Amino acid sequence: MFLLSLACATAQRRQNATVIVLTDTHVTPGNTNDSILDEAIDEINRTKCDLVVIAGDVTNTGSNVELRNIHRKLRRLRHPSVITTGNHETTWSESACAEFRRLWGHDGRMSAKAGGYLFVAFPSGPYMKMADGIIRTEDLAWIERQMSKAGRRRIVGVCHYPLNNDLANRHDIIRVIRRHDVAASICGHYHKPRLMNFDSVPGIVCRSLMLPERDGGESFGYTILEFSGDSILVNEKIIGERPQRQYAIRQGFSRELAEIESAPATPPLDLGGMKAELVVSDRSSIYTGAAVGNGILYYGNSSGEFTAYDIRRGETKWVRRFGNTLYSTPVCTDGIVIVPTAGEGLFALDAENGRVVWHALGRETMIGDCLLHDGALYTGCDGRMFRINPADGSIEWEFGFGSGQPQGRPTADGNRLVFGAWDRHLYCIDTRSGKELWRWNNGSANVLFSPGHIVPRISRGRVMIVAPDRHMTFIDLETGREIWREKRRRVRESTGLSDDGTIFYAKTMDGEMVAVPVSAESYEELWCADAGWGYDHNFCPVAVVGETAYMANRTGMVAAVNLTDGTVRHVAKLGNSSANDFHVDTEGAVWVTFIEGKIYRIEP
Repeated sequence: MFLLSLACATAQRRQNATVIVLTDTHVTPGNTNDSILDEAIDEINRTKCDLVVIAGDVTNTGSNVELRNIHRKLRRLRHPSVITTGNHETTWSESACAEFRRLWGHDGRMSAKAGGYLFVAFPSGPYMKMADGIIRTEDLAWIERQMSKAGRRRIVGVCHYPLNNDLANRHDIIRVIRRHDVAASICGHYHKPRLMNFDSVPGIVCRSLMLPERDGGESFGYTILEFSGDSILVNEKIIGERPQRQYAIRQGFSRELAEIESAPATPPLDLGGMKAELVVSDRSSIYTGAAVGNGILYYGNSSGEFTAYDIRRGETKWVRRFGNTLYSTPVCTDGIVIVPTAGEGLFALDAENGRVVWHALGRETMIGDCLLHDGALYTGCDGRMFRINPADGSIEWEFGFGSGQPQGRPTADGNRLVFGAWDRHLYCIDTRSGKELWRWNNGSANVLFSPGHIVPRISRGRVMIVAPDRHMTFIDLETGREIWREKRRRVRESTGLSDDGTIFYAKTMDGEMVAVPVSAESYEELWCADAGWGYDHNFCPVAVVGETAYMANRTGMVAAVNLTDGTVRHVAKLGNSSANDFHVDTEGAVWVTFIEGKIYRIEP
């Protein structure tokens, strides 16, 4: 009997697991967290554990330098580890997330066994655009396959985002993990530790490496999880101190968990009186805008597929496959469609059959949109802007400005091209020579406040922008002199311009659209239209069609605003994710793509 009891105890120990969770380390070479992480790794290496989970946001901006630095540090871990990406790796990546994949051999999807458990880690975006997190369709399929292989092991999910309404499609991932009776879901993102209820699945939010204290100081540490029997012990570990028990929870659903409020249900789709038709529902996510020409709809998806869709027939005409996710909106001209790619350069495809007409810029990573102006194509990649002949792909000039992706669409007026980049600057260059005429920045050293993902608006000799610094700025086109700058409303990235060029429109982070005269010598608000959807950080530019402007948000909402008086005509819920871009076709119809893979046509 003693031997039997000993064998059972030994088997039980094999089922147990001690897991250390590092998340939100936010390391930039030379910052405080850079050196503190070294101390944490040294301490973890001296600690007995079965697995180290690294739950994303390991860097600040996802730059190649930051990723190589953190990869070098994490290689010192002596325990098995599993790592996934966070929004700081995927939102601002200069390599369009390719560098993470090159260093770790995957893009945030991996699984590992520890004790009697299978840990399934998966990415949650957002990818190259400021948006809510989303589990890509292809990733959901991968998660399902991994969890189906668990056998008798209990499953633990690992995702940077909490599985609540911060994820655009949380119901999709919840359905998967509940189907497999997942014991718990580990996440970060919120920095402060807490227990959450993810629709009856325990959500363990782990602390960040650095955490401000109530007295104004800082603490540095990580989380230790002890899986034993049917329970999980959650411990906070301050570097240099003994672990402190935070709480103990049951694995899976429990009465105690039910007492914690879960996220509310996602509101149902509702056209709200808008004449909108769902035209495409792709099997993958969509991060590009759409282009429409001669009855054909063109767009790219997260699986690297570029599709020509016959609108009249309601069927795919042809598909061209590339190696990486496509992020840039295509451009149609003279029988070709121009496609920037993430890692394979720039392609011109025959609009009728998808064959390559020309290929330029080698294997450059291109995430920004193109501009056709006066017979020339303007497009950029990291640290450079190009003028290209769209007939044959020849490069007519190259303007090098250092580093930083020019992600938004450039704007031209006469012989002046204006664009922003993720290097803090707005540039104006001569379209004929590629010579820099002026550059402007907001004075902040924070690169995340850069005008990197904007569409500058130009009218009456003025450049109008709003950027992540939440200011509205008017600049003299001729000299680059700042005319005025105002933070009256929380504006961010999304703007539009009236057809006659007299009124500038900007979307706020509070679900509003404001109208300001282009001729204003200081901030002068004509009206403010409130769509009623509250906080928002969606980047989608405003589209103007006659007397109506369209704006979109991060949760699939589109609002139509009457430009004569600022009244809101319609508010429709067309999806559950961020809109990418609007496209107005020759008939005045408005096309809008959503990250979840949907494309709608809105009739004016």
